[in-house]
Amino acid sequence: MRRSEKKGGMRLKRLLVILILLMGIPSFGPANDSPGAPFHYQILLDRLTKDGFDKEFLLPLFLDPRAEPIPKRMTISLLTGERPEIYKKFLTLESILVAKNFLRQNLRILKEMENRFDVEKEVPVAILMVESRFGENIGKHRVIPTLGSIALMDTPENLQKNYQILRELDPALSYAWMEGLAKKRANWAYQELRCFLGIISHERIDPLDVMGSHAGALGMAQFIPSSYLAYAQSKKGLEGWLLDREEAIFSIGNYLKSHGWKKDLPVEKQGRILWYYNRSKPYVETILQIADKIKK
Repeated sequence: MRRSEKKGGMRLKRLLVILILLMGIPSFGPANDSPGAPFHYQILLDRLTKDGFDKEFLLPLFLDPRAEPIPKRMTISLLTGERPEIYKKFLTLESILVAKNFLRQNLRILKEMENRFDVEKEVPVAILMVESRFGENIGKHRVIPTLGSIALMDTPENLQKNYQILRELDPALSYAWMEGLAKKRANWAYQELRCFLGIISHERIDPLDVMGSHAGALGMAQFIPSSYLAYAQSKKGLEGWLLDREEAIFSIGNYLKSHGWKKDLPVEKQGRILWYYNRSKPYVETILQIADKIKK
């Protein structure tokens, strides 16, 4: 056999081996701008890439086993609003004493916040009690898969799964209504994920080590990423801010002032401003009650 024939045979064998290997690799779905992306996150990564994020930054995060999608975060609930009962524990004598003790220990910082932002010192104390019990519970959910999973809520596959489940509970449920709700929540989560990735890209901390609430809220003050960018008083970056008492107090003061708070506002107006912090009537009422009890 001539050398050229041998070379041709070798090339053919190599091509066959490559084809066999390719046939054994699971497909990640249709062609997209993020080749090699995990199947569940393809749509999300394509969107983030188009929004200016570097694939070399994104892929290691979303391919990490810790970033696995969370099915529970993709579900839609027909229950709206929070039950007042979940806030009763913050109004016990023990909780009020803990809050008063925190105020005494941080009185200098709280007075400075009061002077700078014109916010009564008892209000940030009440917020920190309810949001994280002064840093004891800042969340146990990884922020990236939490927000990433919610952002996938409106994919056709998830919409169909949710609709089948919810129709059993409410046969009259409108698909269009459910789709509208899912799209609203998914878009909110996507925007918050964008904000978080922008924040974390400048930090030394491992992005997948950052924990938050089931909705991606961060730190003692439980700011969502967009609120962190807009209102956080942070000298040390996110990692230092997460559990820094002084920065949490000043951040809350800045948030409330930016939404129109000033001393001696009527209770009704105070409630409207607190609604921006957490859109829950029982939450707003609890914060005002705690602040009042601390003051007394």
